Formats: sequence, structure tokens, C-alpha cells
Amino acid sequence: MGKSIVIFIASAIFLFGITQAYDEFIPNKKPFVESDNYQFILEGIVYCDPCRAEFKTNLSQPLDDARVGMQCRHPETEQVTITVSASTNSTGYYNMLIEGDHENEICETFLIRSPREDCNEIPNEGGHGRESSRVTLTNNNGISGKYRDANPLFFLAKKVAPECAQEFKEMEYIPELKDINQA
Repeated sequence: MGKSIVIFIASAIFLFGITQAYDEFIPNKKPFVESDNYQFILEGIVYCDPCRAEFKTNLSQPLDDARVGMQCRHPETEQVTITVSASTNSTGYYNMLIEGDHENEICETFLIRSPREDCNEIPNEGGHGRESSRVTLTNNNGISGKYRDANPLFFLAKKVAPECAQEFKEMEYIPELKDINQA
């Protein structure tokens, strides 16, 4: 029984050390000053999509200094309750400090501005006028902790890169006719 306790304590210390090291050694994260005023830290990444596929490929490029927004609104009245914006770092990642719990609201991240003229088209996702990613910003749903992750967002290149045909072939992906006509 003594060995079991020693193994348990050693395992707990090891796991605690790993979780502490996670935030210190991940190069893509920006450092934050922790504050009780902020309930959540929302993280995401923005890419340039040279294939206009609207999903990540081996050719997707993280964008430095892209501008991203996050907005929560009431689902029935559409009244906006919070709006926050941030810029991406050199690896395409952004972090936003979010105040309050937004359990009964629709919260989405969205693209605002690309730093690249050749890759600044915002996809018109389903006719909504902008690409967005829904995020959950509440602690009343079983998700614990301050960190929340948004799905990747993509600016579209003005012209499809010639390497995309080979990339799609290797992925065994057959683009829709509208995608092929743009190549």
C-alpha cells in the first residue's frame, strides 16, 4: 500500500508540472496578465487560404497582424452584449480577454481585416456576409477553466495558387465546380 501512495503522489506532481509548463513553453500563445476582471481567454488562429478551400491545407499560411473580432448577442432580440477585437501574432494566433458569462447568448469570432492585399477576401459563409466561428463563453455547460478555443478562420487568396491542384490530388479531394473555375 505504501508503494501505491508514493506512485500516486509522484504522478500528481508530474501532471501538475506538465500543466504549468504548458502555458510557459507554447510559443504560439501571447502572455497575459491574469485578472479577476476577465472570465475567459479566447484563443484562435487566422490563415491565408491560397487554395480557396475554406479549410486548412498544407499550403495554408498563418497571418501576422490580421484583425479579428468577437461579438455576443441575444438570440431573440439580436441586441449586442459585448464586442472585443484583437490582432494576430507572428504565428497567426490571437487571444482575447472576455468579461462576464454569456450563457444565453450567441457568441462568434469573425474576420475584420487582413494585412495582405493578395489574401484579403472574407468568405461569405452561407450568405451571412462573413465567415464566423461560434464559441461557448459560459462555465454553466460542463467546460471548466478560463481558456476557450475558436475554430480557425480563413481569408481567401485572390487567385488560387498553382500548387493547390497537387495538394487536392494528394488529399483525394475533388473541389466543387465553382472552385475549379477559379483556378
